[in-house]
Amino acid sequence: MSTVDARDLAGSQDFSETLLKHTTIRVSDGYLEDFRRHVEAVHYAANEVIFRKGDESDFAILIGTGEVEVYDEQSGTVLAVSGEGALIGELGMISGDPRSASARALTPVTGWKIDRSNYREFLSDRPELATLFFRKIYAQLSQSYGKLRQQFVALEEADRRYHALAFMFVTIVLMVNVYALVNGLILGGLRETHQEQMIFWTSRAMELWGGFILWGLTARCGLTRHDMGIRMGNLWRSIAVGLLISVPALAAMAYFRTRLYPELEGTPLLDPQLISLSVYTYILIAALQEWICRGVFLTSIASLMPGKTRPMAAIVISSLVFSTLHLHYSSSLAVVALLTGIVWGWLFLKYRNLAGPIISHFILGNAATLMGLWAIWQRG
Repeated sequence: MSTVDARDLAGSQDFSETLLKHTTIRVSDGYLEDFRRHVEAVHYAANEVIFRKGDESDFAILIGTGEVEVYDEQSGTVLAVSGEGALIGELGMISGDPRSASARALTPVTGWKIDRSNYREFLSDRPELATLFFRKIYAQLSQSYGKLRQQFVALEEADRRYHALAFMFVTIVLMVNVYALVNGLILGGLRETHQEQMIFWTSRAMELWGGFILWGLTARCGLTRHDMGIRMGNLWRSIAVGLLISVPALAAMAYFRTRLYPELEGTPLLDPQLISLSVYTYILIAALQEWICRGVFLTSIASLMPGKTRPMAAIVISSLVFSTLHLHYSSSLAVVALLTGIVWGWLFLKYRNLAGPIISHFILGNAATLMGLWAIWQRG
């Protein structure tokens, strides 16, 4: 801290105007001029500590220019940031209690130091100035209360959203288990009797049923369509990267199909005879599955988990859960679902748009069908 002549501050910031700032009270110029002679103009460099918690409260600072941060040293919590016209340390100066927090200059600060002894002596027979100080303190406390109220409301909303997301997470896990159970018991029996159309429509009915339930839950949890990747932002980037991801994946599928499955040797790379209703409608199926897996489930996990690694953890967890839904087909399909899920989860979180994962899912899913891979994976 350095002290300067009060006249050096007069050109840039008048003491009287600063003291009256944020109040409507009127005080005679004579009183203010007398009081000005009892204060000391000061300057603090950026990051300089003005006082620390526990210090004697023997002065207050009237800020002329710059910003002062009031904080708790133990927790590192910022309690307030005050600027021009604010009083710092005024409550302790009036009560005489030790400092309840620390204060430092965020930027170079100029102002006036009001000594407690001078304050008490000067205001003892000048109630007009005492009223001014208390009005100013009241205004600052009201402003602080308003900010605390806003923070409290925000915390209440965050807590409500957290519990709603937790409820959604549990619901999704239960739905996944029901879906896996139905697939294992009902669809497994239909598959043994080769009732492909019944399998197709039963699977679609379960997915639509789950989709309607989740749509209602998203509204309750406060998830917006932007949160779930249904938006125009980054649309073309997401699609472009989704297409780029699909190219090497298609090449790998074409290269390894006969090496991993010799029974496909001599068959067309893309067999038109394998085109069915599921091929035409797969864009809808891929969109619904990506919305459930990435838009809702992955987003919920990422919102619930703490830490810097939560995006990757959310991707892996959501991919693992949904890969288990394919185990009743085959372990190969479960591995494929896991690997593609991780890639599509990364793409979704990078651009926060479902378009890329949906396009890539549609291309690779139909390619697996037309290459004959899906039929092999279904047979296990």
